[in-house]
Amino acid sequence: MQGYFATYFKLPRLNINVELREKIAQHARKMASENEFVAGVILFGSIARGEETEQSDVDLLILWEKLNVDPRKRHVYIYKTVSKYFPPNLRLTVLDMEYNSLLKTTKLTPLLLNIIQDAVVLYDRHNKLQKFISNTRKQLKAKNTRRIKTGKTYYWKLPKPGAKVKLEV
Repeated sequence: MQGYFATYFKLPRLNINVELREKIAQHARKMASENEFVAGVILFGSIARGEETEQSDVDLLILWEKLNVDPRKRHVYIYKTVSKYFPPNLRLTVLDMEYNSLLKTTKLTPLLLNIIQDAVVLYDRHNKLQKFISNTRKQLKAKNTRRIKTGKTYYWKLPKPGAKVKLEV
């Protein structure tokens, strides 16, 4: 199934290491199939943008549901679970969020803005993430909110300095 990350999502054509992204997608799908709490997996960061270097880590947003783990221990539990499915030579950065909380988000933090801008959906149990991401990107564009690249870094240009951008869900 060359050109596909998961059953539903076509691989964007960029100057990227397709082999690396496909391996990451395979690990993510296996992890999701063996862990019922995993409802979605989003790749973001330099690998998702096709700007990876040898020093790049694998940035993943794990979207969970029905996870009966003490909230104070949840992130450690998720990280340990995820790390079992990836080779030790891949450095992982794992963020987590409840699946429906992401879909209901109306205020985006700078981190969520970057995740949504970079997002490559690797797994989506409910088939809602791609629509949410596309809709959010369209709203940001319509509100004249753009991410600008300067060298190797990015910043967000808002319609007015200090403006708050609210999403319609």
